[in-house]
Amino acid sequence: MEEGVLILHPQHGYVVGGNVQEAGQPGRENLHLLDLDLSLLEGGKSTPLAPRWETILEEVKRGVLRAIPFGTFQISETGICDHFGVSRTVSREVLARLDTQGHVEKSRSSHWIVGPLSARALDETHEMRRLLEPQALMDAAPRADQKRLLVMRREIETLRRRDDVLTIEDIAAAEAALHRELPGGCRNRRMVANVLNLQIAPVVDDLFREHIGVQDESALLDEHDIVLAHLTRRDPEGAGQALRRHLDLQHQRTRARLKVLSIFDAPNDLPYLTRIH
Repeated sequence: MEEGVLILHPQHGYVVGGNVQEAGQPGRENLHLLDLDLSLLEGGKSTPLAPRWETILEEVKRGVLRAIPFGTFQISETGICDHFGVSRTVSREVLARLDTQGHVEKSRSSHWIVGPLSARALDETHEMRRLLEPQALMDAAPRADQKRLLVMRREIETLRRRDDVLTIEDIAAAEAALHRELPGGCRNRRMVANVLNLQIAPVVDDLFREHIGVQDESALLDEHDIVLAHLTRRDPEGAGQALRRHLDLQHQRTRARLKVLSIFDAPNDLPYLTRIH
């Protein structure tokens, strides 16, 4: 105050610069709509709360990835704000993160755009994934919980013996266990982050099953079981090779499914996405 940087306001504490007459009524913002860490103000909690952008990032990412097999879309910052009830700062941070991950980009007119997912893009993603994911699995293998591995094998066997048609949820759970849970035990956290970020193919597979229905997935289940068998035998190298072969075979199936999806109309249920072409 002595240096004139702060002045005392009779009703609102301190005001930065100026004088009381010029200050008038200070602006009032809802701090929960800003990208601030308010963890210590939330009931005295000592555990930091996730930044606001982090709470919606995965949902926006999933919405974007589910759109790209159908064409090119423009993403509205304002649409994200309205849909999730967040500030423009949060919306921009989410899009910046997705840009860093390679999922969105800015057009020449400075609009955020996404898509389309071409066969070439799928090939490039697969090429990177088949290098990183088996390596992450081999690193994680020595620390894998053997009881959990046996449970996963029993779950696969149960699915293989099912007489009725498998559900999308059945396949998604098996895929998540093999491709997200197990590599997640890798000590190299940067590698894990990249492995998870490269998993675009499962989105295409899920969309195919939603539009066409679940087909015969016995080959996928057999491939899963071979990977798990090597892990239960404490054979990381064998597990890595089996996973790489599974990724190659699944890539062929995903590529064919991407062609089928091209005949369907793009879903239009997200207000922040507008199809360009």
